[in-house]
Amino acid sequence: MASEPLYAGMTAAEIDRQYNFRKLVPEHPAYFARWQAESEAVRARLGGRYDIPTGAHPRQRADVFPAGEGAPVLVFIHGGYWRALSKDVHSFIAAPYVERGVAVVLLGYGLCPDVTMDELCGHAQAGLDWVFANAAGFGGDPRRVVVSGHSAGGHLTAKLVSENRDRVAGGIPISGLYDLEPMLGFEVNEQLRLDADSARRLSPIHAVPAPAPLLMPALGGLETDAMHRQQADYALAWAAQGNAVREIVEPGADHFSVVDRFAEPGSLLFEAALAMLKDA
Repeated sequence: MASEPLYAGMTAAEIDRQYNFRKLVPEHPAYFARWQAESEAVRARLGGRYDIPTGAHPRQRADVFPAGEGAPVLVFIHGGYWRALSKDVHSFIAAPYVERGVAVVLLGYGLCPDVTMDELCGHAQAGLDWVFANAAGFGGDPRRVVVSGHSAGGHLTAKLVSENRDRVAGGIPISGLYDLEPMLGFEVNEQLRLDADSARRLSPIHAVPAPAPLLMPALGGLETDAMHRQQADYALAWAAQGNAVREIVEPGADHFSVVDRFAEPGSLLFEAALAMLKDA
């Protein structure tokens, strides 16, 4: 009997054990429901500008939460394995930053399989282009833009920082996927439709620029060994090019609660992100 194929040294069964985050955190529906409720409350309380088109696809939209003239800008890109969730579930992230003088922009993008991974990455780039073109109009400083995102959004954050290194002030990819090869052996690839060539081409770990701004990759301490390896390997690749990097491991956080920590004043991740923004 032939053995299972290997992807990044792992069988498909091992990839499922390491990367199936919803299975690993069975209470994930409660996270999503709470995020949705908190986000609706934040949008009602803060005000802002919502669903601004950043491209032709109906999901290419931005929500803007201003914070006064000359504010640094935090861009956040949602996760969902490139095939689920939306910016609307993550408005709750904006409140603690806006209250501390940081403008926040949430970016949406088309999802697989409706779009290809290349098109999806293009949507993220178009959203960032929109931020730079319009930051001054909502009081943000285009010289002080920090890009962040969670999970699939962490992957997109890493790509955007590499490809816009002369424009962004820094990046905070959270629970990011920097080497996409394991996705070739995972069920999500039915929607992503990656092959060996595209998985490598779209993997940020294979496209680290130099020089580049400060990168602060973060993840929860309770995440899997594979996710810790993803972050450690990417941080090493970033540093190997002579770039500044600071790894964050948020104690006691899993793949979903780490997003809460990103919006929780006093947490290691929130305070480090705020310091990056203030120093930008």
